[in-house]
Amino acid sequence: MATAKKTAANDPFDAVASISPAFFKDGYEKFSETMGTFVDFQKASIEALMTSAGAVAKGVEQAATDQTTFAKETFDEGVAAAKAAAGSKSVQEALDVHNDFYRQTFEKNLKQLNKTADHFVSVTKEASQPITDQYGVLVEKVQSFRP
Repeated sequence: MATAKKTAANDPFDAVASISPAFFKDGYEKFSETMGTFVDFQKASIEALMTSAGAVAKGVEQAATDQTTFAKETFDEGVAAAKAAAGSKSVQEALDVHNDFYRQTFEKNLKQLNKTADHFVSVTKEASQPITDQYGVLVEKVQSFRP
């Protein structure tokens, strides 16, 4: 029988034994540095998410306050219009008060809708900025690891 010639490629033990301590040390240092960078990146990512969540929370709180104020004002105007219609001297006068109220309410609702939409566009921009910045950092890090 022919015996196979042992080479470093054939024998895993010899392949591992041929690694110099300096090579191993360099590899370990690169690994440690990479893990440290990864941990720092993860920490910054969590901070970006928290900043984003804070912006969303403030935006929703402001929207709720605005909506509550709008609803109260609309209710008060409705009560005033109902009193004015009830105090009308004729049916035509009551219908005029009614029509004016609904026209004004419709216009006011459209303005409020636009205001709310603009507010949430602004909140979305503000909330997405920290995450967008962190994504840019990720792209830079990935590019730096490319050969």
